[in-house]
Amino acid sequence: MSENKYSQYQSGEVSQSVFSSLMFKSFAFFGIELLITAVLTFAFSYLFDYIFPISEAANMTVYIVLSVISSIGLLITSFVVSKNAIFNSKGGFIAAFLYCFFMSFLLSSISFYIGYKEIVGTAVLITSCLFFIMAIFGLLIKKRIGWLIAIAFGLMISAGIIYLINTFMLFPILFGNSGLVNTVVNNIYVAEWLILIYACIITVIDVFKIKKMSSEGNNSNSLALYFSISLYSDFILILLKVLSIILKSRARNN
Repeated sequence: MSENKYSQYQSGEVSQSVFSSLMFKSFAFFGIELLITAVLTFAFSYLFDYIFPISEAANMTVYIVLSVISSIGLLITSFVVSKNAIFNSKGGFIAAFLYCFFMSFLLSSISFYIGYKEIVGTAVLITSCLFFIMAIFGLLIKKRIGWLIAIAFGLMISAGIIYLINTFMLFPILFGNSGLVNTVVNNIYVAEWLILIYACIITVIDVFKIKKMSSEGNNSNSLALYFSISLYSDFILILLKVLSIILKSRARNN
């Protein structure tokens, strides 16, 4: 170790640079966003159970209304966070909090609708393990990731084709051809797995991007917040797909 580096190490400047790096900030913000989401989702879930009547029709209505509200909020706040990252503005923290707020709204409405909170807990555990493994892969990759991007793009195209085929198959079902129902259900099940794999690959890509930009000296708070929202969105997408697959597997077995 050179004398200059040794003196920096002794004075704590090296440790300070680590904690002020883009990598550290991104994962720190990401952890805070998950904590906020966990607390709000827990609170909203029990609040909805207390406020709304429990019936299949009511659950569906509440779920649709809350999903629409949260989806609009997520769309707006994600745009604001991205805009602040581009212009290096400081207003993204409020938008990020609101993004977590609306995501908690969405997750709690799903929990309220399905009525099985233990399934949600299982999905969170599986998601955490998958996300951790993908993050490690992203940190270990040292070369170009064009091949991962190509695979992710192919998975999305494949899932989109399956959903498009299912859309056309709905018309004969509406006119009484019930024999296609099982095919549609099976197609959706396959598409969910494709999107889950896509979400895992995107997590690897995002972590790799953060590592690369951090190594280049980028450490602005707005950029770190943008990447934290990217990681957060990856985590939630994996969670939703895992939850959907668990529920569909449960229905298929029953």
